[in-house]
Amino acid sequence: MKAILFTGSPTATYTSPATVTSLILTSQPVPVPTATQHLIRIHATAITPYELSWPTSAFPHPEPRIPCHDTAGTIISSPPNSPFKPGDRVFTLLPFTGQGGMAEYAAVEEEFIAKIPEGMGWVEAASVPRASLTSWQALHVRGGGYVKQGMRVLVTGATGAVGRTGVQIARELVGSEGKVISVGGVGSGGLQDLGADVVVNYREERNWEEVVRKEGLVDVAYDCLGGETLERSLPLVKDGGVVVTIGSPPPGDWETLKGWEEAKQRGVKGDFFILEESGRQLRDIAGLWQSGKIKTSVGLVVDGLTEEGVRDGWARGLKGGLAGSVVVNIA
Repeated sequence: MKAILFTGSPTATYTSPATVTSLILTSQPVPVPTATQHLIRIHATAITPYELSWPTSAFPHPEPRIPCHDTAGTIISSPPNSPFKPGDRVFTLLPFTGQGGMAEYAAVEEEFIAKIPEGMGWVEAASVPRASLTSWQALHVRGGGYVKQGMRVLVTGATGAVGRTGVQIARELVGSEGKVISVGGVGSGGLQDLGADVVVNYREERNWEEVVRKEGLVDVAYDCLGGETLERSLPLVKDGGVVVTIGSPPPGDWETLKGWEEAKQRGVKGDFFILEESGRQLRDIAGLWQSGKIKTSVGLVVDGLTEEGVRDGWARGLKGGLAGSVVVNIA
C-alpha cells in the first residue's frame, strides 16, 4: 500500500520540530489485523500539523512511523463478534501509540471506531475525531464536566480546527442562558454562526483581553494555543474558575507561567491534558452532528496521497489561518 512515513520522528522535540521534508511517500505492507482488530480501507485523513514536534518520549510508537490519526474509511474485515461489519462507513482516532492513517489501510480495535453519520462525507468525517474529541473532553469530560448550563466560557485559538469545535460544544453545554466568548484570527467572521456570542479578532484587537473583560470574568477558559495567550487568559477567569489548555508545547510547570501565582491564590484550577482516543465519545459527537448542534470545519482539501501534496498541505496547516482542518482525500 502507499503510505507517508515521518522519518524525522526520532529526533523531533517541541522546541525543535522536524520539517515537512521528513514526510516521505513509500510502499508499505498492508497491515495484518490481529484477532481483535478491524482492517479499514482509508478514504480520507486529517493532518495534525504539530505532530512534527511530538517527541518519541511523549508518544512512543513504532518505527518507521506513519503519521496522522484522524481517519475515515470502509471496514474491509472485522472480528466475528464485532458490531462493525465489512462495508460499514466508519471514522476513528487511531491510537497515538500505533501507526497513523496517512496510508491506504489501517488496523484498529473496536473501542476506537464509530459509524459515520448518514449524510457526512469522507472528507468531513476525517476532520471530526481529533478536533471534536479534544473539545468534548476538555469541556464535558475532564473534571466531571467543567462547563455547565448558564456559564461564561472563553475559547482562545477559536478559529483553528479544535477551537471551532470548542465554540460549538461550549454553546451546546452553556445553553441559552450562558455566554460563549471567542478569540481568533483569520476566519473569526464565521464564529458567530457557530454559536459564539462575542467574537474578538486578535489581529484587529491587540488588547483583546480588555474586550473580553468587559463581558465579565469567565467560569472556564479553554485555551487552544498556550504560551502568551494562556498567560493573558489567566486574569480573565473568575475566582475558583478553571483554565483548561491543550497548548503546545505544554505548560509543564504551571509555576513558570506569568500570572499563575496570582490566579492560583484566587482558587483558579489549571488543567493541561492530551486527549484520549474513544469510539464511544465519537458516537456522542456523531449524534450532535446529526441533530444539527455542531458542524464540521474543513479548511483545505489535498487531493490524492502524494508526497508533494501532503507536504504542501502540512505546510499550510502549520502556517495557520485556515478555518478548519487540512484533510487529505486519499481515494
